[in-house]
Amino acid sequence: MASGRKIMVAVDDSEVSAYAFTWALHNLVRKSDQVIVLTAAPFVDVTYPSSDMAAEYGPTVIPSGFDTENKMKNVNADAKELIAKCISQCNQADISCTGEVVKGDAGTWIVDEANRLGADVIVVGSKGSGVLKRVFMGSNSDYVLHNATCPVAVVRHVEEDLKVHDPLSSSGGSRKVVIAVDESREAVYAFKWALENFANEEDKVILYHVNQSVPPVTTAGTGEFGMEEVYVPTETLGKTEVQALDESEKLVEKYMEYAAKETKIKCEGIVVSGQPEVKVIEGLTNLQADAVIIGTHDRGSLSRTLLSSVTDYLANNSPCPLIVARMPKIVAEPETEAASEHKRST
Repeated sequence: MASGRKIMVAVDDSEVSAYAFTWALHNLVRKSDQVIVLTAAPFVDVTYPSSDMAAEYGPTVIPSGFDTENKMKNVNADAKELIAKCISQCNQADISCTGEVVKGDAGTWIVDEANRLGADVIVVGSKGSGVLKRVFMGSNSDYVLHNATCPVAVVRHVEEDLKVHDPLSSSGGSRKVVIAVDESREAVYAFKWALENFANEEDKVILYHVNQSVPPVTTAGTGEFGMEEVYVPTETLGKTEVQALDESEKLVEKYMEYAAKETKIKCEGIVVSGQPEVKVIEGLTNLQADAVIIGTHDRGSLSRTLLSSVTDYLANNSPCPLIVARMPKIVAEPETEAASEHKRST
């Protein structure tokens, strides 16, 4: 298992943040880890046309005025008090912790500081938000999710979901950990990362695969927008579905075999058919999962906005904490002088 990791937890004075911090301490952080708590204090001169707009679209701000200096002192004092409270919680759990107060946009600070300090995981809280807010204004959790270079845990705090199942109730015991798998290298990385960094021997680990089998009517070809309806004969459909399900089951079995061979963590597999994001949410809800881990493909902002992705969908709708295990980018090693000389001579 990985040890000595740096785990950055972004905090503010909200209930959402407090929940995410507590979840991280009980489910992700290990005794050998170092926790880095970061909070972004707002600029005192940031204002919005109305309090409603500030509450909906902006961070907590303090209107500017004649007493700006005192207000700045209050902001700094509150931020330092929050950091001190988090450090105290870590000390009580015998976990190494440092804190940092920054000024400005939280999202960019979190990503930049995580890169500078070499964080292994970032934890952010999230309420989830509407489509308009995500597209036009964005949110700190969305920004971190799409720009961080290390795995990100998005811990949503939604009262309706917590009434059905509160993941904190399973902390320290046997948790239901779902790992979304497919044939991609990103999924393989997320699976191995989860076994090494999150899952325990006491957990019930569920490998969840969504088979996207061919429906009776599909879209392909050269119709409007490059699509046209194509009829698939029943006998062909049945054969295709059977083959697809068989391949899916074999894929999940390979994952299970690896876990049994390389770890003491027991896994079971579930294969379903349908639209991936819908089926994953359905599975997490029915299973009352305590966490879900998924790999991700890097996609452009236009693709995320218009097409969305399973990762984006889960980040805003998952009934349990989501961990997105992004593969580290491979940096090409600098060419040696001998290799350069060889190229020049050929």
